[in-house]
Amino acid sequence: MGKILDYVRWRGDLTLDREPFNSLDAGLFAAFAYLPFDSSVKGHTLEAATKRLIQKKTLIHSDKVEAQLINLSDRYKNMRFLDWSHLSQKKPPVQFTAMTIELDPQTILVAYRGTDGSMVGLNEDVDMSYQPEIFGQSVAADYLDKIAQTYPDKQIYTTGHSKGGNFAAYAISAVSPKIQDQIIKAYSFDGPGFMKETYDQLEFQRAIPKMITYVPEGSIFGMMLDHPERVIVVKSKMKHLMQQHNPLHWEVARNSFVMAPCLSNASRIIRSTFISWNTKIPREKREELWLAFFTALESQKITDARQLTTNKIRGAIQFSHAYLSLDPKTRLIANEIVSDITTTARQYINLPFLNHTEHLEPLGNDSSKGPIVDDSYDGS
Repeated sequence: MGKILDYVRWRGDLTLDREPFNSLDAGLFAAFAYLPFDSSVKGHTLEAATKRLIQKKTLIHSDKVEAQLINLSDRYKNMRFLDWSHLSQKKPPVQFTAMTIELDPQTILVAYRGTDGSMVGLNEDVDMSYQPEIFGQSVAADYLDKIAQTYPDKQIYTTGHSKGGNFAAYAISAVSPKIQDQIIKAYSFDGPGFMKETYDQLEFQRAIPKMITYVPEGSIFGMMLDHPERVIVVKSKMKHLMQQHNPLHWEVARNSFVMAPCLSNASRIIRSTFISWNTKIPREKREELWLAFFTALESQKITDARQLTTNKIRGAIQFSHAYLSLDPKTRLIANEIVSDITTTARQYINLPFLNHTEHLEPLGNDSSKGPIVDDSYDGS
């Protein structure tokens, strides 16, 4: 068993006419969307763009390895950037990056970047917990609409990781039926899902057959909301749940992911806790808390999550200052919510989740029910 970058090493000599595009390619490009390109890549091949990227001294080692493998791969190096787009703003919060790549003369791929660690991006993420639709989703849909109209004769894949996966799925639901006909498939890798009032809409229902979501067996972020689309649970070599979020750490065999029997105990507890959060705590209370929380972080000049995590002592102090700057009413709401979540988590820890062979709920899972389950194979 290997990981996605091992797949590139094993199968990178096979062009798409010999080995058709599959879920591992989609996962690779979902990760590729995080690499620090800019609009200057338009018109360049992946070989040329990654060659220039590799020369950057600030490029971290893992990104450099990924770029080098793509640069040397016959499968990817002659693919071409058609577009690259970026938007970041505080109000309404949106952190958006997308790229369009020509896979072959008939097919293009739109890849959406997930959250980059900025407070703007994290603010956008938590907005999903109380808003059926967020501004970034409409930006993603507009981007897909623009690309599809620019290339009306091409078929399209969309892909993305985390929030990017949510954008990849949402975008195909929000474009016209004519453009939906151009879509082959929308891939989401550990994306957080959607609220029921969003996926109950006719336009979304029409697009569901073209959506597919992959989550690791220890998924956290993929458990946030509902998944009306088909969901595949994948094995991961990583023990730490946060590390499992990265699709480059998921297990693969030849040209598909390795399926897990079901979600891990920890992930199912997290899913049940999210269900409680989404159903028991009023949206108005969640919105009030998050708005106050991010305002407090901004008052402490915290603009990136790494300011809280790189130096844990300093981060804890900054976080404490932000918390103490909340007004008493908001602090009371925060304490009540934390207490509710803790109580719920303890309740579910005692549930009979130890039998990993049981099917917990049917695949169509809304938040009044239990955790999602997997299909038994990877249909790519």
